[in-house]
Amino acid sequence: MARLILPILAATLLPIAALPLSPSAKEAAPPAAADLMAGCGDIPEVVALVERLRIREDRIKKALAELDSKKAEIAAARATLTAELRRLKDAGPSISKSRTNTQRAVDADVARLVAVYEAMKPKEAAAVLSSLPANFSAELLMRVNPETGARIMAAIEPDKAAVLTTYMGARSAPSR
Repeated sequence: MARLILPILAATLLPIAALPLSPSAKEAAPPAAADLMAGCGDIPEVVALVERLRIREDRIKKALAELDSKKAEIAAARATLTAELRRLKDAGPSISKSRTNTQRAVDADVARLVAVYEAMKPKEAAAVLSSLPANFSAELLMRVNPETGARIMAAIEPDKAAVLTTYMGARSAPSR
């Protein structure tokens, strides 16, 4: 059996052994597109394959052109964003100053209101706070002296006092 396989194997390897070990300059260069069809124009499969390759090449060229267009858009958007970021960084100190001044004014107003409610009798303060929005009343109660706040809460109807307590607890709860 080995005697039969060995000659057959040698015969099949003979054409491969005849090939040159290093390719010549002609064989190393890829064939041009025109040379691709040389001698194969009468084979329909080759013609169809070449046509599909041309269509793919056109699609790839269009996709690359589109990518270049998108790159240009991204570069323009990046430049715009960078300029806007620089503008905001330059304006940052003035924005934070105005926000601080506004916050100071609000804090001063709330401090005056707290002083007013602390000066009132608890029943009178409770009547006024009951008619205000619950979140605002809770904010004021959080800032008054705890002893005064307890007297005011005791004078508020239990249902409203429960709502105010809920708002006060929600304000104090850590945010997640």
